Amino acid sequence: LVGFPSVGKSTLLSVVSNARPEIADYPFTTIIPNLGVLRVDDESDIIIADIPGIIEGASEGLGLGDTFLKHITRTACLIFMIDCSDENYLCAYDTLCNELENYSDELMDKPRIVLLNKIDIEGAFENAEELAQIIRKKEPDTKVIPVSVATGRGMKDVRQAILDLVNEKENREQSQVSSENESSSFGSAFMAERAGFEDDDENVQYPGSEN
Repeated sequence: LVGFPSVGKSTLLSVVSNARPEIADYPFTTIIPNLGVLRVDDESDIIIADIPGIIEGASEGLGLGDTFLKHITRTACLIFMIDCSDENYLCAYDTLCNELENYSDELMDKPRIVLLNKIDIEGAFENAEELAQIIRKKEPDTKVIPVSVATGRGMKDVRQAILDLVNEKENREQSQVSSENESSSFGSAFMAERAGFEDDDENVQYPGSEN
């Protein structure tokens, strides 16, 4: 989950996964990555990481800086979240993309979806429609979904979009991987990337460790 502070990432994590992160109405409530598990079925699940809020200049050390941007490099896919009630909603997505690209060119090669949040607030739905058209024109393959995490609007579509995104990513990886890699302990490059979070325990909050 990638976005500016206070856009609703932690709330989304609590809605679609088993995580119970701290949620409050002030910036930088999340100061370490929070991990949640989205249950797919009895045999599989998806780990979602809520990364601390990014601000313009983060790749150069501003705000929480690039301390946690390294975690984004370990993910298989990206979920951008934009606050469409904010006055800077039109430039927010481009700013986030620029920060990620400045940190690592490879980040912008990852498959992604974009969630346009807070459409329950007056005027935000119209803002979301405007921004969605702009993003879809530039990135026809990127799924863009107007949502209200607070009211639950669009959450069914979000869950399905996450499942589709990960499945498509894993299918591509499996089609490219060699027979040697297919027999490895991780089974695919996607699983190897996901497991990368485990080597930095002190800077990651796992489900059930909130207290």
